[in-house]
Amino acid sequence: MSDKFNIADFLSDDGPENQYQEQLKRIQAAENQTECIEDAVNGALANLSDGTQKSFVIYGEPQSGKTEMMICLTAKLLDEGFRFIIHLLNDSVDLLGQNMSRFHSSGLAPSAQNFAEILDPSVDVKNGKHIVFCKKNGSDLRKLINKIGNMKNVIVIDDEADYATPNSKVNKGDKTSINDLSV
Repeated sequence: MSDKFNIADFLSDDGPENQYQEQLKRIQAAENQTECIEDAVNGALANLSDGTQKSFVIYGEPQSGKTEMMICLTAKLLDEGFRFIIHLLNDSVDLLGQNMSRFHSSGLAPSAQNFAEILDPSVDVKNGKHIVFCKKNGSDLRKLINKIGNMKNVIVIDDEADYATPNSKVNKGDKTSINDLSV
């Protein structure tokens, strides 16, 4: 075992291994249960590995631990090799800041970024791992889609699926802007 400083540990874009287990330990250290989180994460991964599922819903009441579960799910997705994870939130700057703050304080790596941070042409989204938060705003989503292009294996987690994603124009043979961009 070596305690020597290794700059490569800090320069890697991949982040540490076993982040999911570390997140579970963090939650357990705060004397919180993780069984429901583990069940939800395992179910989500099973749906993704099935190959037939393109989407699914994870439902929870306010203050039920959804954000902790989303942090753990993101950690597990990173551990499984997914490199680009987008969290969609309703068009609220307060909610965006609150969720990003919770993700930052969790110690998850790479650190979550606001979509505007990756729009800079110098940011190479094709390399490294990325956790990106974006509001459900047509203009913001178009910019994000233009930035990532046709990148494969992008995971989109819709944190407020009941807010804007459903197509309220379905009976008119049309799509709402957010539904068209996020589906």
